[in-house]
Amino acid sequence: MFHSHHIPELNDNACCHCQYRYSVVMTVTTKRWTGQTLDARRAERRTMLIQAAVRLYGSQGFHSTGVRAICREAALTERYFYENFAHGEALLLAAFDQVIAAVLTQIVAADDPSLPTEDRTRRMLGAYFATLRANPTTARVFLVEIVGVDPLIDEAIRRSMHDLSEPLFAALDPDDRGPVKVNAMLRRGVEGGLLHIALAWGAENYKRPLEEVVAAAWILCVTARPND
Repeated sequence: MFHSHHIPELNDNACCHCQYRYSVVMTVTTKRWTGQTLDARRAERRTMLIQAAVRLYGSQGFHSTGVRAICREAALTERYFYENFAHGEALLLAAFDQVIAAVLTQIVAADDPSLPTEDRTRRMLGAYFATLRANPTTARVFLVEIVGVDPLIDEAIRRSMHDLSEPLFAALDPDDRGPVKVNAMLRRGVEGGLLHIALAWGAENYKRPLEEVVAAAWILCVTARPND
């Protein structure tokens, strides 16, 4: 990682130092991408920016983190930022999408269709909450920094809550006979409830045992089961 203390402070010779900073960054990135195609280089730069965003948004907050800070963390110039993103909100959305994909991967991996419904669902709930606890910086991006920034991001939140809950509802109601299948408001309520359990757990620095958190979430999920 190319930290800011590797770069001299700007003073009266600012132009000189700016040139020095640019040359150092370009030297690092040129060596890194030797032999790669243009598309591969661009994809790697995008990934570096997203990873830097997750780290900084999670530790400092979105509103306290500017484009320059992201570029410095990623060891890239601002030119490469704007090659990939029109503005900070676009990068925040990309970082959010990466976080959601990672969490969903863990939920799906924990699923075991051979288990009884309750055990199967608890396993996936455990994976969801354990992933957030294991990655508090990432969880901050997902649970806190994304909220209320932009209408497009608010829509991404709604979409992500649906995606994350889909494996749970598939286990709880495999034949689509339950109340959440026909009642969209109820489904949104369960999805929001799971998110707020995660928020409350994170607010107390994940001190409550995981099993207790899963037990609370399971009670909420029972709402989605069909009445046999």
